[in-house]
Amino acid sequence: MNISLKENTHSRKTTRVGQGWCMPQQILRFGGQLMEQQLWCWGRDVERVEGNLLMEFGFERHRECEIDPQSTCYRLDCDELHVCLWGFGMFFGRRDLGGLFVNRFDFRPGWAPIESLAEGIHWPQELPAFTRPRGRSQWLRARELWSGLLGWIADYEAWVQNANGEAYRSKTVETWLRPFVRAEKMSAAWGFLSRQDWSQQGKPISQLLKCYKLPAETK
Repeated sequence: MNISLKENTHSRKTTRVGQGWCMPQQILRFGGQLMEQQLWCWGRDVERVEGNLLMEFGFERHRECEIDPQSTCYRLDCDELHVCLWGFGMFFGRRDLGGLFVNRFDFRPGWAPIESLAEGIHWPQELPAFTRPRGRSQWLRARELWSGLLGWIADYEAWVQNANGEAYRSKTVETWLRPFVRAEKMSAAWGFLSRQDWSQQGKPISQLLKCYKLPAETK
C-alpha cells in the first residue's frame, strides 16, 4: 500500500518535469522591457529613410486599409517558419510545434496548436485563442518554440547590426522613451534569454543582466 502510494506520487511529479516557462521574476521583467524596446525598433525599421528594413529582410506587408497604418501586419513565411509582427505583439510558429503569441505587455507567451495564421488578422481581437500549454507534450513543444522565437530575434538584430552598422540601431534606441538595453547588446540579450542557462552560470541574475542594460543615468 505504501509502495503503491509512493510510486503514484513519483509518477505525478515526473509528468510535470519540463512544464512551465521557468522564468524568474527578474527575467520576466527584463524580457518584457526588452520586448517593448524591440517592438519600438521594428516600428522604426519600417520607417527607415533608406527603405523598409523588415521588407528588406523578407517580410511582406499586409494592411486592412491604407489609411490606418496601425492595422499593418508584417508576415514572414519561410518553409516551416512563420512570423507575424504587429504593434501589439508577435506570432512565431513552426511546423510540428504549433505557434506562440507574445503580447507587447506580457512576456509570458500563449501557445496554440497552429503553425501559421490567416492573412486577415490585423487586430488583437481577431487572433485565435492562445493559452497556457497543458501536459508534457504541449510544454515540450511550447518551450522549444520559445527558445526558437528568442533566438530568431537575436539573429534578426545581428543582421541589422551587420547590414546597417551599430550607429543605426543606437539612434533607434535613443529615440525610445524608455531605452533599456544597449543597442549593441540587443542581439546578445536575446541570445541570453534563448539559452535559458542563467541558473547554471553561478552568478546572481542581476549581475548577469547588468552587462546588457544601459546605465541608469542614460535612461
